[in-house]
Amino acid sequence: MAFVRVPGNDIPEGAEEHWMEGRGGVKVRVMTAPSTRGAARGSVIVAPGRTEFIEKYFEVIRELQGRGFAVFCIDWRGQGLSGREIENGQKGHFASFDDPANDLSTALRLLTNKLPRPHLGLAHSMGGAILLRALQTRRVELEGAVFVAPMWGIANLGEMAKSYARFMTSVGAGGQFAPSVERKWKRENFKRNPVTNDKDRHARCQGLIAEEPRLALAGPTNGWVAAATDAMAALGQPGVFAHLRFPILVASASQELLVDNKSHEAVVEQLPDAAHIVVAGAKHEILMERDEPRAQFWAAFDELAARVAPARG
Repeated sequence: MAFVRVPGNDIPEGAEEHWMEGRGGVKVRVMTAPSTRGAARGSVIVAPGRTEFIEKYFEVIRELQGRGFAVFCIDWRGQGLSGREIENGQKGHFASFDDPANDLSTALRLLTNKLPRPHLGLAHSMGGAILLRALQTRRVELEGAVFVAPMWGIANLGEMAKSYARFMTSVGAGGQFAPSVERKWKRENFKRNPVTNDKDRHARCQGLIAEEPRLALAGPTNGWVAAATDAMAALGQPGVFAHLRFPILVASASQELLVDNKSHEAVVEQLPDAAHIVVAGAKHEILMERDEPRAQFWAAFDELAARVAPARG
């Protein structure tokens, strides 16, 4: 399967698609791309958010290549072009956040020859929950990490909704849509979108899904909500991050509507070597924002990257 193409979203130079098999025989798609500035200063491990896919990150991947990094990106099981665990491919579903964490660990191990050290994580939203879970449980080893609007808490997800999802999952209804979520993907209206103020980047993402309908994802299942609840609860246990003694940057969006920014402060307090910034003028998808908020983010990223992987030459 070739990468999905739309005008204005160039495939990163040297990008390769790889397939691996995860737990339960689920096929997982990943991508690697080399540095475009000579010998790589290290590798960036890109961990996308819920509903996202490799092609959405092409611009970011090219920017990382230009900074001298080799790059890895993954379509989590249950989204992108990776395999599904349930029949309706538009349901956002995990049985456990440990499954994608294991997929990530397996992929990095299999592709180690394409991803020189040091490794720097770049995780957005749900990817931030998966990557932190992988680090917490020592499934993945990094030398630095950047979390962008990480899903360490979900805005407006109350205790009743969490309990309902757990109960429904326990009685075998984990594969059903959670209450009050979209049950079919439809093209999102820019004016009402909660993720970006950049019209062109928003349209590019919507165009990719229109070009390849298998990229479409609707709302999450009860099982996903239950799994997310369990994963976020595990991140809140005292002392679980004491071993993460490498540089970490957490970037929150000033106009956040989807994740709970207070959860970022709580996690940062537990991390031994962490900086926390709030990106002014940004909605949830900071990396897909207008140029000004993105410049704020990249300046902070470059400062941390210089500590983890100094530029060559």
